Amino acid sequence: MTVKENPVLKVKNLQAYVPTPKGEIKPVNNVSFSINKGEIVALVGESGSGKSVSSLSIMGLNSSAIQYKQGSEILFKGQNLLKLKERDMRKIRGNDISMVFQDPMFSLNPVHPM
Repeated sequence: MTVKENPVLKVKNLQAYVPTPKGEIKPVNNVSFSINKGEIVALVGESGSGKSVSSLSIMGLNSSAIQYKQGSEILFKGQNLLKLKERDMRKIRGNDISMVFQDPMFSLNPVHPM
């Protein structure tokens, strides 16, 4: 019998947009996925497919220009990160959630210790 775990991270219906005078730009439209304890996940896709906006949304590092549609959720251990204040996100960021940024030559350079 397999015991089903609650996911550590669950992204549900993530819809990020930027309002402009000519309408909305939607860099992320209805993205959903979950990550269980012990899983390793990589976001892969074409340039402009929303990988960075999705990742930065999870980390709470998007600019204030990015807004989220009602119903968007990023649940970390059951808590919706999109509703947290910045000071609360700072407690989670780096301690519980982290990411490797896109420049692997800098981010993964063994000459530069963390």
